[in-house]
Amino acid sequence: MATTGLSKHQALATPSVDEIVRALVEVVPTPVVVADDSGHYVYVNPAARAFFGRPAEDLVGTEVIDSIVPREREEVGSYLCSTATAEPGRRSIAGEREVLLHHTPMALGGKLLLIGIVEDVTENRRVRREAVALAQSAASLAVNRSLDATLDALAQSIVETTSAVACGIYLLEPDGNLRTAGTFGLPRGYAAAADAAQTRGAPRAAIRAMEAHATVIDEDVVTRRLADPRFSPLHDLIREVPWSVIVSLPLMHHDAAIGALNAYYPSGQRPPEIDMSFLRAMADQATSAVDYARLLSASRDKVALEERQRLARDLHDSVSQAVYGIALGARSAQEMLAKDPSQLREPLDYIVRLSEAALAEMRALIFELRPEALEREGLIGALKHHTAVLRSRHGITVEEVIAGEPTMSWESKQALYRIAQEALHNAGRHARATRVRVALNQDDAEIRLEVWDNGVGFDPQSEHPGHFGLNTMRERATELGGRLEIESRAEAGTKIRAIIPASRSNSSEPIGSPKSR
Repeated sequence: MATTGLSKHQALATPSVDEIVRALVEVVPTPVVVADDSGHYVYVNPAARAFFGRPAEDLVGTEVIDSIVPREREEVGSYLCSTATAEPGRRSIAGEREVLLHHTPMALGGKLLLIGIVEDVTENRRVRREAVALAQSAASLAVNRSLDATLDALAQSIVETTSAVACGIYLLEPDGNLRTAGTFGLPRGYAAAADAAQTRGAPRAAIRAMEAHATVIDEDVVTRRLADPRFSPLHDLIREVPWSVIVSLPLMHHDAAIGALNAYYPSGQRPPEIDMSFLRAMADQATSAVDYARLLSASRDKVALEERQRLARDLHDSVSQAVYGIALGARSAQEMLAKDPSQLREPLDYIVRLSEAALAEMRALIFELRPEALEREGLIGALKHHTAVLRSRHGITVEEVIAGEPTMSWESKQALYRIAQEALHNAGRHARATRVRVALNQDDAEIRLEVWDNGVGFDPQSEHPGHFGLNTMRERATELGGRLEIESRAEAGTKIRAIIPASRSNSSEPIGSPKSR
């Protein structure tokens, strides 16, 4: 057997443990470094040299702290000089890359050495951030009432997760123009200036992407736009921007382009494939947000129509009939005045009673027609208008157990008010109740509204005349992140309970600022 110049004894010799360890460290793909007690490199393996992009002679003998990005040097230097390195441990270091430094001390040849293994976690953490951003953007579809706020948050997620420095999301309008619906990192006034440039005939990468139904990458954008007079409204805004590459992805819905997502990258920097995959996923999220907003708008239009139809019914069933009754009572009083004035008390009492009921009804209806009154008088004031109707119009005994005005946004109060309004309406008009209790209270976790009546009850699982609003009530509670509970059975009354998370009902839209780089 050939021994390539070695003796049989040499060929069969077993390597020592030291030789095996040294050979292993030399070939492993993980960066390994060794530093002495003065903080200087004494050894770097080939993987570490490739990681730092420097040959061994440029690293061995230099201070460890010199290979740390300047903004991290003070903190990392303090850590390396602390007692933390006297025991095995690890330290996260964020620089151009994100790394975990696994370290352990070792005494060798009378010297104390620090052995370090460098783990590059840049891509892993980027993937994790992307997953979080996708989850947050998906969740925002369910909680944000404003499409533009949702798309602003989505644009912010893109800039914070990828190497893009700005992002814009544009939607196609019926007239064929683009509307800026969400941005992050673009100069103030950019959207209006881009619209003005478009009216001058300036081409837009977003439109090209929509027409091609494909991703478009535009390079050297700033230089070309500054040389094109059609882009003059943008000239002052783009002279100092940190980007010059625009990546446009169409927002596709049922094979039709409804807008585009633009990611803005530094000059000469094409997005890596991992960015492109994320941008495609976020473009899908933006499309879903637009579709959701349109469905929600259509649903609200339907609800608004139902509200108007119900108002018309209420005006006919209550106020118009009350006014008609007042007119009849007045005629009876006129006849009594001519025949027997001593009998006037009964028709006058009737007129007063109907007038008070009509006034209570009108005040309740005004609250529905002018929702700003809810902000002025609060949820408690709005509820009291409706309980007054139950007392005066229907002769129902009403018990109010209200702890105080809940801490909620105006939109949340309006939704909760609509739930209570529907429940009280059903109790007064359909349940044939003689007693109603309204309870409203709040703690740190939730806001609870409960409307109980002792009426005829019904089966919540079946269709029932007069209870067409139950689905709408459930939808309103769900929009607030809560739930609607209905307890009822025939001849046993009804209890409707809306439970809303306190944190969600008082939440505000996210506000972002450009990411520093």
